[in-house]
Amino acid sequence: MNTFSLRIYEADDTFLTGQAEMVVIPTVDGDYGVMAGHENMVVSVVPGKLAYRLAGQETRYAFVASGMMRIEDNEVLILTEAAEHPEEIDMVLAKRKEAAAREAILQKRSIQEYTLAQATLIRAINRMRVKNDTGSGMN
Repeated sequence: MNTFSLRIYEADDTFLTGQAEMVVIPTVDGDYGVMAGHENMVVSVVPGKLAYRLAGQETRYAFVASGMMRIEDNEVLILTEAAEHPEEIDMVLAKRKEAAAREAILQKRSIQEYTLAQATLIRAINRMRVKNDTGSGMN
């Protein structure tokens, strides 16, 4: 199968680099799939479940936060605030952040705090979804 260069960078670290057969990323318009030879483009990434398959390996999944993806000349670059494999997701912490975000939304102190709480809530919910969807169990 044809491959392309895949690089995924978090805000402060390299999450993944390698030759990939496919990647599916959550975008504002829904899940977006990429295979070798895809046309050049840039898309906005939203929090959700990333699927990827490195050359000759099984499909793996991960949580990704907001960011962007650039496809150019058979190279895919994904820049995201955060990325975690299901086994790295702490369900207790995600549930705690979800509860705190829901409480902050109810407080409605300022538009900025409300927006920040909404973003935190979306990330927490998607982390738990990725953890549960991939059968990694509870931590």
